[in-house]
Amino acid sequence: MMRCPFSNLKRSFLAEHKVMFNDRSGNSPDRQIDEQTYAIEDEAEVNAQLKMIHFTDTDLDVLRQMRPVIAKHMEWIVDSFYQSVLGVDKLKEIIEQHSTIERLKQTLEGHLLEMFNGEIGQEFIMKRLAIAKVHKRVGLEPKWYLSAFQNLQNAVIQVICEQVHDEKQMLQMITTTTKLLNFEQQLVLEAYEKENIHEKEAQYEQVKQELQRKISIFSKELELKSEDTRRSVDNLITDANGVNEVIQHLADFAVSSKGLAEQGRKSLQELKNRIDYIFESMHAVEETAQHLSSFSQQIGQVAQSVENIAGQIHLLSLNAAIEAARAGEHGRGFTVVAQEVRKLSEEARFTVAQIKDKLQQSSRMTTEVIEAVGGAQQAAGQGREYSDLSRDVFLHIIGSVQRSSDEIVTVETRIKHLVYIIEEIGSAMSQVARSAEQLNAASSEL
Repeated sequence: MMRCPFSNLKRSFLAEHKVMFNDRSGNSPDRQIDEQTYAIEDEAEVNAQLKMIHFTDTDLDVLRQMRPVIAKHMEWIVDSFYQSVLGVDKLKEIIEQHSTIERLKQTLEGHLLEMFNGEIGQEFIMKRLAIAKVHKRVGLEPKWYLSAFQNLQNAVIQVICEQVHDEKQMLQMITTTTKLLNFEQQLVLEAYEKENIHEKEAQYEQVKQELQRKISIFSKELELKSEDTRRSVDNLITDANGVNEVIQHLADFAVSSKGLAEQGRKSLQELKNRIDYIFESMHAVEETAQHLSSFSQQIGQVAQSVENIAGQIHLLSLNAAIEAARAGEHGRGFTVVAQEVRKLSEEARFTVAQIKDKLQQSSRMTTEVIEAVGGAQQAAGQGREYSDLSRDVFLHIIGSVQRSSDEIVTVETRIKHLVYIIEEIGSAMSQVARSAEQLNAASSEL
């Protein structure tokens, strides 16, 4: 084929548009801006698109005129188109995966003949939408579609340039071709966009349903776990309150034990005071018994002296009786006196013997008293030691009870704080359960 005289076309295009732009009166026969644009029934938005690119009935006539030229050079246009397409590995891979080159060439030939038959209506639009869906399905990105379409446009324009020699007619054909291809691109790209939106909406719906399902499962599990946790918290609160009651009883018992221990300490102190008093009294009794023993010894000495004196008097009465016997009648009165003195001496000796016997008994009893008092003093001393030890033990018990009471009070305070925390956890879990219900309800409304 001959090369297109683009340089001549460029000069012709500039000359044509120079006339159009310089003639402000609107009377130029070359300008058709005021011509009514083509419209399709019941397609308001599509008609607005056609009006935007100023596609008119004249353009349809031009397309019909171009159809024989396009049909004549169809093989070259199609080969040129797929030559550029197959130069891209990704596009070649898509073709080999979903179709064949020969099949696609036949499809493109039919598509081009249909484009240039001068009929644009509902069927034309629906076929373009179907093309967009196919491109979307096979994974052809818009950038490759636009690039390939540009090559197709270049090929068609080159055919026009080489086959049409009237520059005005050439310009009209090129303009109509670009309008047609632009309109087709609008339709296909819009369908691309709608398919993308539909795909995104489908993905969104799928994700939403999956999210609803997962949220529903999660919220139900959370609600169940919250309910289980709430029951566990309630049981824990009950147990904590039971422990608190036990601790309160222990605290009361500790206070009572402390009071009893204090009473025991006071009783021991009183017992110690009494033992000390008994010890001191026994010491006084011992001293008195010692004095009594000493007095008994002194009395024994006196009794011994009296016994000695009585013995001497007895000897004197015997001597007096002997001397009275010698005196005869004159000593008879003295004999009576001697006998009475002897009797008194005998009675004195008998009385002294009784006193000595009593003194011996008193001495034994005093010794026994002293020994008993000594034993009592020893027992009192041991009792005082035991009392001191018991007092120390009671003081230790009081201190231990006090420390235990303090610790129990501390534990009671901590248990109360723990119960408060557990109740807060229970309240929080109830809120979590309510939130789970709200989340479940909200997910169902998505």
